[in-house]
Amino acid sequence: MTRAALLGLCGGILLGGLFLLGVGIKTSLSPADCTDLSEVECSFRRDADQEMGRMQVIVGCGLLALGAAVVVLLRSKARPASS
Repeated sequence: MTRAALLGLCGGILLGGLFLLGVGIKTSLSPADCTDLSEVECSFRRDADQEMGRMQVIVGCGLLALGAAVVVLLRSKARPASS
């Protein structure tokens, strides 16, 4: 039961990491909508969007790595030691 719960949690972490990674890439690459903004405001918005996208990519990759590490850890404990 515990193993199944941990695998479900890892699945959620992996899906969350993939989603965050995708949103971060989209945020980083898509241009900011600068309608009704001054040049200074538009520049600030572009910089803020780029930094937010970069942070989302980093956190998404971290979640993917964490989920993959827990899956590998659970799989290695499940196999009996062969001599």
